[in-house]
Amino acid sequence: MTIQQAVDAFLIDQQVRGNSPHTLRYYRDTLGRFSAFLGPNQDVTVLTLSRLKEYALWLSDGQRTTVTVQTYIRGVRSFLSWLYMEEYHPVNLSERFRLPKARRQLIDILTDDEVRRLVSCFSVRSSLQLRDLCLCSLMLDSGLRMHEAAFLSLDGLHLAEGYAVITGKGNKQRIVPLGLYTRKTLSRYLARRPASVHHRSVFLNRDGQPLTLCAVRQMFRKLKGRSGIPRLHAHLLRHTFATRYLENGGDVYALQQILGHTSLEMVKKYIHTIPGKKVSCFTAYSPLDNLARS
Repeated sequence: MTIQQAVDAFLIDQQVRGNSPHTLRYYRDTLGRFSAFLGPNQDVTVLTLSRLKEYALWLSDGQRTTVTVQTYIRGVRSFLSWLYMEEYHPVNLSERFRLPKARRQLIDILTDDEVRRLVSCFSVRSSLQLRDLCLCSLMLDSGLRMHEAAFLSLDGLHLAEGYAVITGKGNKQRIVPLGLYTRKTLSRYLARRPASVHHRSVFLNRDGQPLTLCAVRQMFRKLKGRSGIPRLHAHLLRHTFATRYLENGGDVYALQQILGHTSLEMVKKYIHTIPGKKVSCFTAYSPLDNLARS
């Protein structure tokens, strides 16, 4: 079996498993790059740890961040594990092909003033702007990814109970709490929904069709100028939610479930702003200080 044939079979297997189009596109791009480096017509037996290390060095040419290199290698490791499980390769190379260490960087988040400026950009008198406010609220107040918010279904929305059922990466579902502000904004938007529309998507374009990711990206491009926040992007809202959630006393394990991360390590990066606040109000948490007051 050639590498290209193996990649094609892997992608079919991922599709059969029900992975999202976003995940399939990630594997297609990642493994396409990997296949081009090795030579798509090479037999899978050419895969050795030495060749994999050469690929990692090629990726680390200075034009990509270490985080980006890690992202590419994770896709390759999934492919290598699949090759071994399907008995196309005698060695499980994924166990030995390790990720390069990435320098941990502080995550950028919106300040309170920037959040106010962003929210003030929308006029609730306009149905389209009210829709966009709902989208931003879901990312900022519940930590949804851009595609999770854009493709939210009416069937998963439970406003009265205060939660939404989200279909995230790997087609996995999770329950996400909704804040009171977001629930009120969504209720207001849904009240304007034309009775003639039968699509189950919450968010629609001006023609009554389900919203696309291209339209959401265009919305953020326009918001950069209107809000005066040039670094604004969808994931910045998710980062802001996660950090503020922990700052306000939220539980890190609950945050892991809300964000839909399989590993707690993915959540620990949001603890970077916590120490200063914890130190400044430590007396409220100190066991001995509390004991002395009792």
